[in-house]
Amino acid sequence: MITYTSRYTQSSVKSSLKESSVTFGTDIKKSNVYLSVDIKPSHSFARLMLVLGRIVRMQDAGKTRDHSAYQEWVQGQYLKELPNYMGAQRKRLPSLLKEREELTKQADALQLIIKKFNSDSYPTQRQRFWSWLYTHDHDAWYVLDPIVSVQPDATFFEAFSLDESAYARIALPHSATYGGKEFICGTTNIDFSTSLERELARTRSYRPLHLTVGKDSVELDSGLSSTIEKKIDLPESWTKGLVEVQAALSLAPIELKISSLALADVLARLDSEREKQGPRSLLFKLIPGEQPKVVVEPWGDVFILSEEPYLGTEQSEIKVWGRRRLRVLKEILPLVHEVTVRLVASGMPSFWSVEMEGVVLTIGLSGWTTQDWAARARFSAMIPASDTSEETMQKAVIFLKSQQLLEASQLSKHLNTSPMEARRILQRLCLAGLAMYDPDYKKYRSRELFSTCDFKLNSKAGREEIKGIEIFKANAVKLLSDKINAKGRLIKGSIKYDNKVCTAILNRDIDGRVIHAQCNCSHFRYHKLQQGPCRHIVALSLTSE
Repeated sequence: MITYTSRYTQSSVKSSLKESSVTFGTDIKKSNVYLSVDIKPSHSFARLMLVLGRIVRMQDAGKTRDHSAYQEWVQGQYLKELPNYMGAQRKRLPSLLKEREELTKQADALQLIIKKFNSDSYPTQRQRFWSWLYTHDHDAWYVLDPIVSVQPDATFFEAFSLDESAYARIALPHSATYGGKEFICGTTNIDFSTSLERELARTRSYRPLHLTVGKDSVELDSGLSSTIEKKIDLPESWTKGLVEVQAALSLAPIELKISSLALADVLARLDSEREKQGPRSLLFKLIPGEQPKVVVEPWGDVFILSEEPYLGTEQSEIKVWGRRRLRVLKEILPLVHEVTVRLVASGMPSFWSVEMEGVVLTIGLSGWTTQDWAARARFSAMIPASDTSEETMQKAVIFLKSQQLLEASQLSKHLNTSPMEARRILQRLCLAGLAMYDPDYKKYRSRELFSTCDFKLNSKAGREEIKGIEIFKANAVKLLSDKINAKGRLIKGSIKYDNKVCTAILNRDIDGRVIHAQCNCSHFRYHKLQQGPCRHIVALSLTSE
């Protein structure tokens, strides 16, 4: 894994009985980043940031491991040796009992030491330990820190869980702040430590919260204490994960407004009993004109998600896995009226958004808990890589920085290129850590994750995308039909390559977003779109531009 090294200034936390203040340090290798505002919904912002902190530390404890080699050994050599081993152990029994007695004495002595560390001096000792660990074993100390981006209209906080299966983003609109008329747009990282969480937990609605993002430091001040936060590096997997999140959001998902009470009931059902067998999914049943429902499998319990009918035009059933990750929302559900859910398809990512006084938290769940955003998903291949020159890419970077927020059509006019090519360029900028996609506005924002950028390093395509580009360049795609109507564009093509003939279908809405895609190849039959499009869909997408 490649890590992009940056130098960060220190951040601090301060608190008082009258006000709180948070200040986040910035990367001194980058251009200056600055924001200084008072947050109106201080309590709501703090509650949502605490949820983001829990997501940062989220890790799947039930990841499956490959035990095939061990089982093979058990069935072979181990079972042959077991009788001799048991006989030898019986002879050792007296010595083992004596050893147990000695270990009991040692355990009692260790209990006395533990009591000592539970004294008032324990916090100091713990801080010394983490400082030592940071210096001597950085990998063990390492925690994936959130990203903060200052934009003209809002400030964003983004993060992945430890297993990178869950993505979280908090959008703080500047309309929910006051006193911050001067700002400098930019991006940096913040260290989300236990001490920062404690200060956020102390935040109250009656006590103002001041947020500062500055070149010298980042500070949260509530007046009761002061702490120093360390900055660490941003791994490449996060960059890949971020673009895949944004690409998945661009797939024209089904959007639902569901009752927070209904989601709370679903989570309560999951907490009441542990599944002993599959399936372990949330099955959404969406019928036009009827109330949307969800079935909690394997028990078959049905919950009505909303009093309002489903407004979609087609009936569908969508399964979502890794549902227990939603438990991070439990504490804030009583504080919100509804939850916005964006669904793509079964086994595909899902996005869950809550709003508290204008502050929005969005959680993106990968298809399964064991499937992280960066490793398998290749949703960005829906808009395959292009051969755009680096000179053109730099022009796009300059234009995006000048506008800060734009649509692909705006870039298309500026560069005198097609809207599809403009979207590809913007996707490459995302992959290079220079842009981010905003699903709420359906636009791209300027965001520089790194002080330097290597387009070649950050534009590596997946295997299916590479093969798809290869098929396209070989002119192996024959368009069978290309229909345009009020809802969008439906394309069907025959692909003959490597002595195989496949038929692919691609359906886009009027904005060019993929609504549906399918192919009769073996890769699609097995994976569907759960790992991104197959090579034939990629080739068809390029051919139909």
